[in-house]
Amino acid sequence: GRRPLAAPRAAGSVRVVLAAAAVADVAAQQAPAAEAEEKEPPLPRGRPLQIVKIDIESNSVILGEEEIQELERALKRSGHDKVAVVGVMGAFRTGKSFLLDLMLRYMREKSQGVDAQVDGEECPVPDWVLERGVPAWAVKCGDSLVEGREGRDMEAKELDGFQWRPGMEKCTEGVWIWSEVFTAKAGDEEVAVLLMDTQGAWDARMTKEQSATVFGLTTLLASRLVYNVSKQIQQDKIDNLLYFTEFAQAALRSKNGFASLENQQVRPFQTLDFLIRDWPHYPESVTIDSGRTMMNDHLGQYMDKKVSEDTQSIDTLQQMFSKLDIWCLPHPSLAIERESWNGDLKVIEPQFWKFIDTYLDKIFSPSELQAKTTLGTPLTVDTFANVLREFVFAFKNASPKAQSFAEAMETSNSLLARDSALKFLKNSMKEQIGETQALAPAEFEKLALAAAEKAEAEFKTKAIYGNEDNIQRVALELKGDVKTEIERLREENQRKLEASLNGLSDVSLAAVAGFGLDKVSDFTCDWWSPFCRDISGDLLFGYTGVLLYVAFSVFSINSKRGQLDAMVAAIELGKSMTKKASKLLGEVKTDFGKNDEGKP
Repeated sequence: GRRPLAAPRAAGSVRVVLAAAAVADVAAQQAPAAEAEEKEPPLPRGRPLQIVKIDIESNSVILGEEEIQELERALKRSGHDKVAVVGVMGAFRTGKSFLLDLMLRYMREKSQGVDAQVDGEECPVPDWVLERGVPAWAVKCGDSLVEGREGRDMEAKELDGFQWRPGMEKCTEGVWIWSEVFTAKAGDEEVAVLLMDTQGAWDARMTKEQSATVFGLTTLLASRLVYNVSKQIQQDKIDNLLYFTEFAQAALRSKNGFASLENQQVRPFQTLDFLIRDWPHYPESVTIDSGRTMMNDHLGQYMDKKVSEDTQSIDTLQQMFSKLDIWCLPHPSLAIERESWNGDLKVIEPQFWKFIDTYLDKIFSPSELQAKTTLGTPLTVDTFANVLREFVFAFKNASPKAQSFAEAMETSNSLLARDSALKFLKNSMKEQIGETQALAPAEFEKLALAAAEKAEAEFKTKAIYGNEDNIQRVALELKGDVKTEIERLREENQRKLEASLNGLSDVSLAAVAGFGLDKVSDFTCDWWSPFCRDISGDLLFGYTGVLLYVAFSVFSINSKRGQLDAMVAAIELGKSMTKKASKLLGEVKTDFGKNDEGKP
């Protein structure tokens, strides 16, 4: 009558087998994902993309479609929804591209998700940096600013920065955006950040209309427009701004909805920064605080109605931009103006480093950085390319026209409102349903109806500018999009309903196998072997527990969703078990076939 010592160990292993089946299933499902992740191709190298070219001879605007598509892919790869665009513009040869190269270094160091590396190794910081008060971001990837220097022994497509060179010839033609998408916080949310460079507007080769085209496109795309000005603000610089902003204001007023924008204090454009280069008035011992006071005093000479006589210009700019600001940078070094300068950053004065470091900290801080909006509606990675095309089309003849400009703003506002409403629907349904949860059909339809109504209301709050017929046309398109999206979610919810019990397929299959073994042992060895009886007891415990859990799951589905859904889920479980059993038998047959082939 003593029970064999091996029996409990053998019986306990049955429980282990039952539990291991589920673990193996999870591991098998995760393996392909991990393998795919390892095989993901490396990200393309950052480069300047010419998205717009101004053909001075034919007086036309040319769209870089391939470059826009590359930029669109990079934006979507970033994983963010909203986009912030920092654009630099101004007269030619005022150091715009040089400034943007410094911005690139800053963002590569500060941006989340972008490592300051060369050939996979951490970039070192030179020893002289601390002695001269140079910020580490400026020199962490080399103490010579050769990234975008024209004349390097490489093709333009291989440049590491925006193109620049010492001397008088201009470098940049058209509008460029860096292909590398950075990550930074705008308020409490992370956004994709783009850096934009423009052709030097108002140079000797371009007409006033062509310059206004460059300025207009840059202003429309930028959430922060950095207006690069040499030495000080002058009235002609204000006049250059007004040439486009007054035209834009008149064009917007020609359409319905502008009064509504003014009442809501929605400005067509966002932040305008006057960046004064080579500011000659800082004393040697100037601090940031005292320098800031000098900056504001200088801006006040042109923007303070108590000081300036040109109140009409002030009104126009304040009505068109949500914020006007200023920053003054001292001259970096006379050495950089020589054609022989090779980009060596050691020659740049400490005072310049102090002010440029503080300025970049300021404009890329969460409190200052803003997602790009058009008439109050955020630009997203999904709408960026289409909105850009609309804007370029409005300036296709390199000469701003009120009607085409107003129509581009109107169409863009409707596109963004439609995108915002559709995203609102998706997010609302996702929050209600969740990633894995399935809803009863009646409950799903109730939620879908409420979400569709809210999406329509969201569109009405965003589509506040333009012709009523055009807004209604886009509203009808939105209804079609909403219907398509709800149908997709309905099918997805149905698949979840059908697969409610599929997660139990492995353990259920193991339970069926255990039941079969138990019945076999009843006729073969239970009547004479204590060991078999112990095994049968453990098998009975295992498959009975699984059966009760499956029964409970079916009962829960029946209570929440009805008898039909419970039956469908049970049938799908049976199909899944049959499929896995067939696969397992096939593998066993294959293994036996290989063993037979190996026999002499």
